[in-house]
Amino acid sequence: MKKKNGWLAIVVAALLYIIFFPSPSPELAVRKHLLLSFHPMMACFEPIKEGNIKDDPRYGDLYLVDASSKPFVYVKKFALGWSVSSAGTGP
Repeated sequence: MKKKNGWLAIVVAALLYIIFFPSPSPELAVRKHLLLSFHPMMACFEPIKEGNIKDDPRYGDLYLVDASSKPFVYVKKFALGWSVSSAGTGP
């Protein structure tokens, strides 16, 4: 029983870390955004392309996910990693 509770605590801690902490790369931040937006297949298999906007002071860097309903995703660099700052249908 103790072993089962230990594994459960590890899994819960890992899920909380994945959900609430920034990602180590911009592509992983976009994939996490897709996953948390209930698009798990897109998060795993859809190609993510870099856009032509870099270091925008308000939004960050642009990434494109063609098959998504919100194909334009901006990610911004923070102290702990990358996080999605905005997503929508137009740059």
